[in-house]
Amino acid sequence: MGPQGNGFSIDFLKADATALIVGGGNGEPPLVELAKQLHEHGVRVTAVLGFANKDAVILEEELALYADVIETTDAGSYGIKGYVSTVIDEMTQSFDAVYACGAPGMLDYVDRKIEKHPQAYITMESRMACGMGSFYSFVVHLRDQSSAAKKRVSEDGPVFETGSIILE
Repeated sequence: MGPQGNGFSIDFLKADATALIVGGGNGEPPLVELAKQLHEHGVRVTAVLGFANKDAVILEEELALYADVIETTDAGSYGIKGYVSTVIDEMTQSFDAVYACGAPGMLDYVDRKIEKHPQAYITMESRMACGMGSFYSFVVHLRDQSSAAKKRVSEDGPVFETGSIILE
């Protein structure tokens, strides 16, 4: 029956390329494996992670094996005070690829901020009724198409190019 859906595109990156990983909360687990694979390809990885507070920080040490990690917490109980946007808005470096996984609000920010980047991806996460898309229970609407144009996250995602779907 599997595997279903798609994963992050990394094959286009050459050694010494740069990648930005943006994560928050439960979006961390898939980003650790992504950072590991990027690191193995010789890509220099920067990870900006956002959490509600210090107690919510997860997988920091694991991710630090493969990336330069910058943490933010809403009230500043750990790392930089603010959201991932606080750090990203101040960055002057451009990246060859951008990857994000986390809360809908954070994904919306990344999608709007980096939607024109040629190699930027967001990952949708949600519980899915069957995991195969049969019920169309977790769909996203495509931008620049009719309102009927939909993609099943379990089959057509969960990774989508920034600027390609409507985040609500």
